[in-house]
Amino acid sequence: MTDRKDKIKNITIIFLLVMLILTFFSNTIMNYSLVEVSTQQVTSGQITSKVRGSGSVEASESYSVTIEETRKIATVNVKKDAEVATGDLLFTLEDTDSDELDAAKKSLNEAQAAYESAVLTAGITVAERQSIEAGKGSSLTQKQNEIAAANQRVKDAQAAVDAAQASVDKIKAQIDAVSNSTADTTAEEKAVLDAEKKNSEAQDSLTSAESAYTPVKSAYDTALSGLQSAQSAYDEAKTDYDAAEKAYKADASKKDARDAAELAMNKAQAKVNTAQSTFNTCQANLNKVQGSYDSAKSAATDSKNALSNANYNLSVKKLTGTNTAEANNLQAQLNTATAALTDANTALTSATNDQKKVTDKISGEVTIASAYKTMTDLQEEVAKLQAKSIGTEITSPISGTVTDIAVTAGTTVNANDVMMTIQPENKAYVLQFSVTENQAKKVRVGDTAEILNNWYGNDVSAVVSAIRKDPQNRSNSMIICEMKGDVSVGDSYTLSIGEQSSNYDTIVPTSAIREDSNGKFILIIESKSTPLGNRYYARRVDVDVITSDDTKSAVTGALEGYEYVITTTTKPIKENEQVRLASE
Repeated sequence: MTDRKDKIKNITIIFLLVMLILTFFSNTIMNYSLVEVSTQQVTSGQITSKVRGSGSVEASESYSVTIEETRKIATVNVKKDAEVATGDLLFTLEDTDSDELDAAKKSLNEAQAAYESAVLTAGITVAERQSIEAGKGSSLTQKQNEIAAANQRVKDAQAAVDAAQASVDKIKAQIDAVSNSTADTTAEEKAVLDAEKKNSEAQDSLTSAESAYTPVKSAYDTALSGLQSAQSAYDEAKTDYDAAEKAYKADASKKDARDAAELAMNKAQAKVNTAQSTFNTCQANLNKVQGSYDSAKSAATDSKNALSNANYNLSVKKLTGTNTAEANNLQAQLNTATAALTDANTALTSATNDQKKVTDKISGEVTIASAYKTMTDLQEEVAKLQAKSIGTEITSPISGTVTDIAVTAGTTVNANDVMMTIQPENKAYVLQFSVTENQAKKVRVGDTAEILNNWYGNDVSAVVSAIRKDPQNRSNSMIICEMKGDVSVGDSYTLSIGEQSSNYDTIVPTSAIREDSNGKFILIIESKSTPLGNRYYARRVDVDVITSDDTKSAVTGALEGYEYVITTTTKPIKENEQVRLASE
């Protein structure tokens, strides 16, 4: 009996021991399946806000020395870092025609030929040509009014023809009603049929000619309007350039504005040239189809008149033998109406011819005016380039320091190439670098920067002069520091700005700060006791960041100051998730 009790006791002990071991291992396995976290305790103390950045010294303002034509450098008369005064000799150039001058001469010859051709083909008097050249020709509005008046005369003449034809048709219908049915009208009826056939053919030819003429005329009208618009835009750009050139001669610092105005004027001139070329093409195309259209229109008018006459003869023959007073009256009315129709057709032909003359004349005036302006502008350009090619000296327009020389003797320089850069006197040097928006908030204009890599102990100082948006990254800011002392363009420095220490009650590692759609927060460790030991959970605490340095941040939030904050995790974790401490 005793042995049996001992056996049961031993079995129970073994069972409990096994259960204990299994519980221990299951707890251990569960712990190792949890996310491992590293923590640091919340502290208090000082934080020194620092913003660091590196960059190269630049001129805050600089003047670029350029020329307006391709030339070869004969000598370079100053060295880098040299002090120059206004009027000092910088370069001498070889005394030869530039590529731009040669090109301008060629363009001028072409423009002169185009102008002479326009004068020969325009069909205007010498007085009219001289008036155009003097800029006293009719205005665009006057030209438009002349064309509109000519078009209206054609419209009115056509309406008169339609009205006269309607009157003739009405009288013919009345004649048919009282005509002598026994009269022999065979020959007259055949003449009418022949006239109708020819009229139909003439009208078909006119329709075909109109199909070819209409789009060409429309293109011509569009090209004319485009040329007039381009010319007006050029005139405005030329006025702006003349003003900018005058301002530049008075103040060399306004060269950029002059150059921009010149570029705009050249672009406008290019558009005029393109529009003129398009107009010339459209005018040539119109001339090709104009003759065929006019011939077809004249033939159609003649065939219509012939048909009217044939119908008239038929109507007269039908009245033969009808001696009534009514017939005689109708005969007289028909004579009058037919004569009126003939007169109306003659007036329409005259109005159409006048319309063509007006259009051709105005087209010629526009072409001459444009060609003359192009020619005279090129004459001015050639004269300007010739004057520049004579002079071989390039002098400094300002006083300052030569910060860069981009050419040497023998170098061929293209128009607007930068040959030299001058830092105007009494203008500062700057160094700038990009920082985040939060970093920018720590810096104020007027802050003195510490130079971290002034290895040679040069007399150099740096002060924040401006804080602007970074043009390359709009979410960042540019810190701009004015550099004074023994500095040169191209020197590289690393600056530290805003080193001001303050005491804070609640400081956490910057790595512990997280952010979501609800704002910034930290996760702290919260401990809960269980029969198997402590369990650790991540609890969220919302915070506001006051300031930061490279590793720490001062914050405000629902913290007592003794908590442990989670700094790193082996896996992403969520609020209230159970975790395992890295030290366990």
